[in-house]
Amino acid sequence: MASPTGRESPEELAAMNDFRTNIWSVFQPLYEDKWDQARWDTAVARFKAAHDPVVVDRFMKKARLPTWEALEEQMRKGPPAFLRPGWRSPLLGKGVDLSWLDSDAFGCIRPSKDGWRTKKVVVIEFWASWCRPCHVVSSILSRVNATKPDVKIITFNHEGIFNKTEIDRSVVKNFVSSRNDMDYPIYIDSHRVAVQNLFEPGQNLSIPLAFIITTKDQIVHWVGNPEEMAAPLEKVLRSP
Repeated sequence: MASPTGRESPEELAAMNDFRTNIWSVFQPLYEDKWDQARWDTAVARFKAAHDPVVVDRFMKKARLPTWEALEEQMRKGPPAFLRPGWRSPLLGKGVDLSWLDSDAFGCIRPSKDGWRTKKVVVIEFWASWCRPCHVVSSILSRVNATKPDVKIITFNHEGIFNKTEIDRSVVKNFVSSRNDMDYPIYIDSHRVAVQNLFEPGQNLSIPLAFIITTKDQIVHWVGNPEEMAAPLEKVLRSP
């Protein structure tokens, strides 16, 4: 659900707050066998009765919400497994084969991934230029790259990571050139080698996504958003 833009009318804000409080927040955890159809029908009927239909229509369009029927189906189904409480990537604590890192299957935007085996830790990150949260973590990755000599940062761009569309190298190259906070190795995963060998097996199908892996045994110690990797990275670096 999209956040308010600051241009909503008081009536739209009232509808949005009511929706968040009495529908979105209430039914998010009630998916699959916890779904209560009667409760949903009652909540939706009350919401519709409480607000002008024109206001509701404007609010739902601004919030990028689907139709009520599609919304019910979406909430009944629930979030993807990796967004559910208690979920863990199946790769955590497991060894992975990183020999694919040494292949020449990638388009190089900013070198170099060479020498990763000599580091204690390799951090592999997946991103796309259209992903706004990915923009936020660039400075974090650059800082780690500049201040942690035992860490090798390697990032893989795939503009079609979720839909397998072709990648326009010039788009990625121009995007990187326009930034002053991407000072680390950047590659284009045109043939989905990194995606198929690490991203998809990790089953956390979101970006930006980073894997913290020790190079001596190639064990995955952490998977998540780079914004949250400071503590787990320090823990791995302090380990024997």
